[in-house]
Amino acid sequence: MTAVHPNGLVIQLNSLITYRFNNRCLSGRVCLLMEKRKFWSYENKLTAIFFFSIGFVFFDRLAINYLIPFMQEDFSLTNTQIGMLSSALAITWALSGPILGYISDRVKSKVAVLVSMVLLFSFLSLAHGLAASFAILIVLRLIMGIAEGPIIPISSSILSVESTPERRGFNLGFTAGTSYGVFGGFLAPLVIVALANATDWRTAFYLTILPGLVIALFILKVVKNPKKNYDTSNSPAIPKEKVSIKQIIKDRNIWLCVIVSCSFWVFLLPFSIYAPLYLIQVKQLSLSTMSMVMAAFGAGNAVWGFIVPAISDRVGRKPTSLIFGVLTLFVPLTLMYVDNVVALSVLIFVFVSGIGNLTMFTTTIPAETVPIQYAAATIGFILAATEIVGGVLSPLYSGMAADAWGLTAPLWISAGGGLLAFVFSLFLKESAPVKVRSNKEMESAI
Repeated sequence: MTAVHPNGLVIQLNSLITYRFNNRCLSGRVCLLMEKRKFWSYENKLTAIFFFSIGFVFFDRLAINYLIPFMQEDFSLTNTQIGMLSSALAITWALSGPILGYISDRVKSKVAVLVSMVLLFSFLSLAHGLAASFAILIVLRLIMGIAEGPIIPISSSILSVESTPERRGFNLGFTAGTSYGVFGGFLAPLVIVALANATDWRTAFYLTILPGLVIALFILKVVKNPKKNYDTSNSPAIPKEKVSIKQIIKDRNIWLCVIVSCSFWVFLLPFSIYAPLYLIQVKQLSLSTMSMVMAAFGAGNAVWGFIVPAISDRVGRKPTSLIFGVLTLFVPLTLMYVDNVVALSVLIFVFVSGIGNLTMFTTTIPAETVPIQYAAATIGFILAATEIVGGVLSPLYSGMAADAWGLTAPLWISAGGGLLAFVFSLFLKESAPVKVRSNKEMESAI
């Protein structure tokens, strides 16, 4: 049986498969066999814009880690104080993520909230260059966390609605995972260190405002507020009728996402903060060589940040999390025990593939587990817990451990975080649409 769409596209009706038209899932048991699509579709535009917006969040957040060697003399910072700078931002990030994510789910314009936060964190990043004391730096980090916290939950909730199920893992992984690697891990050490060497660390902060202004303009021009009556049929784990926040919080996958995300953050932040200092002070590398090694870490994040979630779209979230997750704990071990710079960089690039799982647990799996209208609040809740444990506590205690036992201590903490993430991934309930659909078809056949 055939049906002709008003635009002239021929749609074949099939009683077994659900189909999508113009990136919207239509009700009924139908299959779209042929659809003309332009590459620069709205879905792809959103993916590109959120890639840059989230990327510059991480760029600004992590820039201070690469400028610490330049700032340490001006402020006489201890390792504990360095950890406090990261913890301060994480505290307010943890609070603002779920609160403003919840508010954005209910206000008329998610886009207005998103643009306001992008502009705010851009101006706050510039203000870091004006800081005259450690106390002022702490205050700036606290306010910056408020601005940056809701950007990932809001962006991810919008993109989840506009993404086709078969591309959701890739889209969210590319915007949150690859963007972190490209901007926070790869470009930040190269660009920020180069700017600081050419001018000074304050000027490096001043220039960070420019990308934020451009991104805010693109969000205003392109991004639309999602419709309220979107489909929720791709949330496999929780019934769609009369779902409460209490039910969502009790779901096993949500709590596993919290635990695994916290563990990944315990791996990521101590490594990101103290690896540059370890390379300079313990391995006696130059600033430029340090930036190259850290760029390999960032490049790995960038490449694997979209490859790993894309693989999970095909083979499932759980097998992907296990296959790649075990590699993460070898990243800090490699830094400690491999001395050849080339081998060190290559191995770190390969082993950091495990971090590609992070965006699955912070955005993709939650978006597939809960009804989509709760996505921003749920993602914000997971990121809040992640920030408190991984963002607030791990940098603080890693800094204290570094002052007490040396710079190897934070790296051992980092390795422990990677191991925990792998162990708890064993208990995940599969949520990838392709696997859920396949399992349902098998059950129906039986």
